[in-house]
Amino acid sequence: MNDQNFQITEQDEISTSSGLEDRTSFFQIDFLKAVMIFLVIFDHYVYWDVKREIGAALWERISIPVFLVVMGLNMGLSFRGQGATTLKQLYSWSYFKKKILRYIVPFLILYAASTFIGLFIFGFDFIAMYDTQYSPDYGIINLFWLIMPFWGPGNWFIPVLMQSILVVPLLYWGFTKKPVLTLILTVVVEIVMQLTVFFVIGDITTWEESHILTLFMTSIPFYLSAVGLGMWFSMDHDLQSKHNFFMWIIYPISLAYIVVYQFFGFRFMIDGTPLLRGDYHFLVFPYSAFLVLLALKFLPNTSTRKISKTISLIGRSTYHILLTQILGFGILTAFWGTHYGIYLPFDPFELIDLAALWLLFIWVGIIWYKIDRQKDLGRRILYYVNFFIIFPCILFLTFWAQTSWVPIQLVVIIGYAIAATILHFVIKKHKKPLNTRLLAVWTGFLVISFISMILRYTFWPYEYVIFLIPMSAYSVFALYYTLSIKIKGKL
Repeated sequence: MNDQNFQITEQDEISTSSGLEDRTSFFQIDFLKAVMIFLVIFDHYVYWDVKREIGAALWERISIPVFLVVMGLNMGLSFRGQGATTLKQLYSWSYFKKKILRYIVPFLILYAASTFIGLFIFGFDFIAMYDTQYSPDYGIINLFWLIMPFWGPGNWFIPVLMQSILVVPLLYWGFTKKPVLTLILTVVVEIVMQLTVFFVIGDITTWEESHILTLFMTSIPFYLSAVGLGMWFSMDHDLQSKHNFFMWIIYPISLAYIVVYQFFGFRFMIDGTPLLRGDYHFLVFPYSAFLVLLALKFLPNTSTRKISKTISLIGRSTYHILLTQILGFGILTAFWGTHYGIYLPFDPFELIDLAALWLLFIWVGIIWYKIDRQKDLGRRILYYVNFFIIFPCILFLTFWAQTSWVPIQLVVIIGYAIAATILHFVIKKHKKPLNTRLLAVWTGFLVISFISMILRYTFWPYEYVIFLIPMSAYSVFALYYTLSIKIKGKL
């Protein structure tokens, strides 16, 4: 089974409840999400032998549980702020529209873009891509469960997130009626799911059984108690209140379980078959939930420092950063055969590579987040084209730079990216955005360069000079058009 390492969900609009100010975001929550997304990338790059040595279960493997708790907390605050109490109000069109735009549309764009990029890497041979990148860890059945054909670590959580859109409003409705009973039921649902896996599937002996297990472990009911704890905290997040007194009881139990699980190899086994599957379940979640309560208590609601604004931006961009690292690690897996880059014996210089990935994935994820906030649909599409050509090409350069040759087209695309970055962040920083028609013209140059690279890399590797002709001709046209626009004063 592929390592299941993340995921996250984010609600940008949360409102007044249990002492939190009436705001659209809170620094404590943004800070938690920002830290967790760093840990997600760490988790996907550092191999298990290293993580076992550094006690990852106590500090690094908390990212998924924390995100799940935050999911429940944010949704509870959001629904309460809206005053929604009935199922009709909770399952409103405005709710689904926001979720579709916030989560489903970016994922569909990633699905299409990543599949094309994967086909490009594997010579537009779907079977080769599937066999190398996808099979046998996932079966054909999982293609219908939102696992992308061009797989990347973290993809497993997408089905969990999408199902939460349907389940969380019902969960909140239960909390408005019978909060204690609903919280207990979330644990019961998890136990039932675990017992179903144990008695129906049992010991995993075939890939088909592994694929069925994946369907269970990529479903929201498998992690429901974490969401339930977050929603419980949305009613009162004070660590010292009677409302949360039970946390002082279940937290040490959860901590003790994690310690024996991490350092002593303890597992609940019956006749050699694990009773509990996965690293994330009702015995693990209270530990991370307690950390969330600590953050809410000791971190400030707001912060005006510049670094705090950066942290908040990262926190709000976590979903797009997740999608970005899925694609990025998927490309690295296609080239390297694995997404792990740090093993034992540990080399401290390998941390430089990790830092580079942090910088790349988080920076690019923030850019994607900002693209999605563009109101002009035409410009958003043009930005998307730029984004999904330039980002993979940066990773392509990393791979090809280690070989004997680098396509000229790739060098041109990277030069385009550098020029665009300077133009946007330096020259145009305090001026109006670039003319849309001019952006479209240069996006066309980027597309032609990328197609030229595909043809050279995939079909005609030795006739590269031919493909430079249309690139050169189009660049002349683009430069002429740019100068004419500048002369007319429309740049």
